[in-house]
Amino acid sequence: MQVHKHPFHRKGIALLEVMIAVGLLTFAVAAITSAIVAGQQQSLEARTTIVASIAAESLLSQLSQEPWETIDSWHGYTEDVGSIVDPTGIPIGGDWNVIGRRVSIAETDVFIEPLQVYIVGRTVTVTTFAKDGRELASLQRFIPEPQS
Repeated sequence: MQVHKHPFHRKGIALLEVMIAVGLLTFAVAAITSAIVAGQQQSLEARTTIVASIAAESLLSQLSQEPWETIDSWHGYTEDVGSIVDPTGIPIGGDWNVIGRRVSIAETDVFIEPLQVYIVGRTVTVTTFAKDGRELASLQRFIPEPQS
């Protein structure tokens, strides 16, 4: 006994296989695209964090050179997002346009255990932030009061 197959039976299976293959391919392309976009976002975030750290370090270095008598006047100093300028007053622009900086100064006494000595000074904190208020980087430096 011989079974005759309908002529369209094989074509139906081929069409189903093609549809499954296209579905899998679409899923794979969507997954790869999603991974690329996530990588780009992560790269942009890392770049912004690096620039924010450099901006904080730059202002902290500038404050470290200030005369002791004027250090406290920097407490509360803020540069809004996009308003950072170089030492000559020219806007820096570029990646610096997405960050702002603020300064806080706190009176600090540091005890040096081996010497049994207190050192009076100020802890200077420079914090960089994004437009949405999110903190990007925060650096601190202790600046001792000069001895007379």
